[in-house]
Amino acid sequence: MKRVTSEQWNTIIETNCDAIEREVLGFSFVTPDLLIRALLRKDAYIHKDFPEEYKFCWHQEGLDTFGDKVLDFAIYDHFGDSFLTIRDLEKEVIRRHINGHREWYAANDILEEFALNAIGLQKYIIWGTDEFDKAIWNQATTKILADGFEALVGAVYKDRGLVQVHVMLENIGFYEKVDELRFKRGERKGDFGIEVGE
Repeated sequence: MKRVTSEQWNTIIETNCDAIEREVLGFSFVTPDLLIRALLRKDAYIHKDFPEEYKFCWHQEGLDTFGDKVLDFAIYDHFGDSFLTIRDLEKEVIRRHINGHREWYAANDILEEFALNAIGLQKYIIWGTDEFDKAIWNQATTKILADGFEALVGAVYKDRGLVQVHVMLENIGFYEKVDELRFKRGERKGDFGIEVGE
């Protein structure tokens, strides 16, 4: 493993956490340890010189799975009023309409593209040294930034709840930017069965 001192790790952690709060989120964490966990890759965590004082934070594994479910619910909640106005449609059509929103906004491939190109999440992740040297987020088959984004959503939820998740998604223009990415691919909102209400 590449030589990175404990002091250098401290600088990386502090710099990345401060930067993502200022440049992406637009707010600070009440419990900074949650943000560290959301950004911290396991390969960095197990580095032999990783600072002992941050070991209790753990790394993003697990938090990404939790955040995946939080993001799904946040999307459902965001569009909840339009779901509840649906009338005179068969149950299966309604189910397809609701599930289509989740697939449109939270599919791993679109989250990966969003995290990479819309918010530049790779600049804020605390990478393992080999991961950083190889720029593994640029590999075509990876969904590593999608996991990182989900971990960030999970951390925001644990820190301040669903309302702050909505604030985060609004601050980063999540819905609009995902729409733009999909439209650039030639996809339409109606492709999952019924047009999305705005």
